[in-house]
Amino acid sequence: MTTLRLASLRTALLLTVLTVASLIGLGPAMAAGPPVSLGEVPVLTAPNAYGPGIWHHAKQGKTWYGSYRTFPDTSAYCIDAGKKSPLAKYFKGAEAEQVTSARTAWALHEYADSKSKDVQAALSAMARLDKALPHDHKVPPQKPGDLGKKFDSAAKQHSTILAKAKKYAGPYTLDISLEPVLQMPVLEPYAVAESSSSPDSETPDSDTPEPEPDTDKGKILGTPTDEATLTISLTSASGAQVPDVPITLQAAGAKDVPTTLTTGDEAVTTTLQASAPGTLSVTASAKVAPQTVRVFEPTSGTRVQRVITPDSPTEVADKATLELSSQPKVTTEISDQTPTPGDAVTDEFTVSGLIGDHTVTVEHTLWQTAARPTLGTKNDDARAIGSVTSKKVGNGTHTSDEISVPEDFRGWLYFTETIAGDKATKEWKGIHGQPRETGFVPWTPQADTEAVLEGTSTHDEVAVTGLHPGSEAVLTVTAYHVEDEPEQSAKPDGEELSVQDFTVVADADGHAEVSTQAIDMPVGWVTYVTEIEGSDVNAAWTSDWGVPAETVHRPPEEKPSTPPAPPEKPSTPPESPAPPEQPTTPPAPPEQPEQPAAPKKPQTPPVAPVAETPAAPGPPAELPRTGTTGNGMLIGMGIVLVGLGSTVLLLTGRSRDKE
Repeated sequence: MTTLRLASLRTALLLTVLTVASLIGLGPAMAAGPPVSLGEVPVLTAPNAYGPGIWHHAKQGKTWYGSYRTFPDTSAYCIDAGKKSPLAKYFKGAEAEQVTSARTAWALHEYADSKSKDVQAALSAMARLDKALPHDHKVPPQKPGDLGKKFDSAAKQHSTILAKAKKYAGPYTLDISLEPVLQMPVLEPYAVAESSSSPDSETPDSDTPEPEPDTDKGKILGTPTDEATLTISLTSASGAQVPDVPITLQAAGAKDVPTTLTTGDEAVTTTLQASAPGTLSVTASAKVAPQTVRVFEPTSGTRVQRVITPDSPTEVADKATLELSSQPKVTTEISDQTPTPGDAVTDEFTVSGLIGDHTVTVEHTLWQTAARPTLGTKNDDARAIGSVTSKKVGNGTHTSDEISVPEDFRGWLYFTETIAGDKATKEWKGIHGQPRETGFVPWTPQADTEAVLEGTSTHDEVAVTGLHPGSEAVLTVTAYHVEDEPEQSAKPDGEELSVQDFTVVADADGHAEVSTQAIDMPVGWVTYVTEIEGSDVNAAWTSDWGVPAETVHRPPEEKPSTPPAPPEKPSTPPESPAPPEQPTTPPAPPEQPEQPAAPKKPQTPPVAPVAETPAAPGPPAELPRTGTTGNGMLIGMGIVLVGLGSTVLLLTGRSRDKE
């Protein structure tokens, strides 16, 4: 009975304690676990006091892993686990204290607005476990992974957020840079300097020291343009690029600049175009996660948790400037590459590399040289023909004023261009010998010839003038034969008797001479035609056919009459009268008389006196014609009729009959 009474007393005492506890509001906590002094008591009458999160029942008491609605505009996280819930009524007029904790600050900055209970539980665990913050825990803090199965998702979020915080937490560095956009070199070396051998270049003295080597040579592989590359890099304390952060841009000296750019996993670049020569400047700024959190102490109540909230974002900024000047380049083409002396030529030129609406003045110089120009080198004999100026020209194609080619000019001519340098413009000097800028007026040789007749052979003497000094020229001399006297014409005619080729080298005055080999001269007319073959420096030239100075004539020989055969030399010369002397020119044969009806008996001719010593017959001027003549027949008939038996006459008649 005594034992039964003791048990009843104990039971009654326990029921009394539970009743009192229930009356003062400690019933749920005791029902859920440990004594009130070792755990947080949920405020059932204020359900809006808690954000997303998860309750945890520890041995020491109940505690909330999640956010609190201590402040209306942001989430709060307790740093004193196991104390009273941080209701708003305990923090009226509370002042925040900033405590540096970069990783927790980054996590709260990024995820405090999340609606996920797992994310908020992970943030709460980070706040309780952060050694950089002050703590007065009544329930030991734990990682979500150690809080049981219902915290599995929160544990994954905690691991992910913590890893990102280590990578992306501040302090942050915003770097921006501006670099000129370079244009790759063109095929033609427009930037080649003038040759030091130029006649108007200064010749360095022997005592002048050699220039220092250019240590920057090779660094710039192109020509700057009116564009610049803007590079933006936002890095965290770990050196990682921080992505997805808006960057605000403000630029001067450029056009169409974007107002914002967003960072990425790598540095972000964009191209800016300058609006004018001068300074191009860009200022960039960004709002980033703070390195601090706000710590709030309760202003009323006892045993109330302290809380932290996200701090305001901080701003990082940087500025970059770039001095840009117009980098002009001029490409040109002469208006006529084969001008005629006395004509005018212009420079068709295209300007590029000027920034915006910038304009410049271009000086054009037309040069002449007798030697073929070498690209990039000013020949020693180069001389300026004239200059013109094109004022206020911008980017684009233009035409210069005219410059006349001298009337007596032969050789090469080309343009060069110059743009003076100043603060806004880099100097430009065109090089000598650009093929598209070069024209050529060939030398125009011609030949003076004289055909020579010597007996029955002929040759031609040729003197060439007007050749390029020192140049070779191929001459072709052709002899033509015709029966009739030729009339001068450009088209040759007749039979080709001879074609002779010669290679000559002009002297310093452009002269050369040659004599053709002699050829047989036929009866008739022979005329020569001289051709000078064209070359890269000499124009082709051909003489007319039938030029009197190039023509010779050989008349046909007149056929003489057949002379009488010399008398046979008798063994004993008879005494006979000397034959009459033959006339120098044989008389023309008389016209054949009409046949008489009957010949009259002629009178006896006088007998020529016989000389004591016959005189030697003189040589005839021309051989007598051969064959029987009319005179001989008449004399013979006369001799027969008169019956003269003169031996001399009979012998003479007999000899002529044989011939």
